[in-house]
Amino acid sequence: MSVLAAVDSADESRVVQRGYELAQAFDEELVVFNVQPETESKSTAKEIAENAVKLALDDPQNVTAVGALGEPAPRILNEAEERRSSYIVLGPQKQTPIGKALMGSVSQLVLLNADSTVVFVSDEE
Repeated sequence: MSVLAAVDSADESRVVQRGYELAQAFDEELVVFNVQPETESKSTAKEIAENAVKLALDDPQNVTAVGALGEPAPRILNEAEERRSSYIVLGPQKQTPIGKALMGSVSQLVLLNADSTVVFVSDEE
C-alpha cells in the first residue's frame, strides 16, 4: 500500500507534506508522482518529483519519486491502482468556470474515477 502525491511542479510542498503525513500515519510508502507530456522525457518528470521531495521534506524516509509521460489523470489513476494507493493527494489548480467546462480538470477526473480516497490540498492557510 502507498500514498500517491501527484505534483505538477516541484513547487508543491503542501501536497508532498500532506502526503508524507498520511504515509507516516498509516505506515505506508509515499510516492511523489509527476506526469509530463509525451514530448518531454521520463527523466524530466522524475526530476520534478525528486525536486518536489527535496523542497518539501528535510529527512524523507520511505519516499519514492516517480515520473511518467502521458495524460495526467489516466496516468495518476493507473499509478494509484498499480501501487494499491490508499490515498491520492492533489493540489487542484484554480480554473475559471469556462475553463473547467472546456478543458476539464485533472483533479475532477481523478476524483470521479479513483478507487482510492482523494485528498485536495489548497495553497491557502
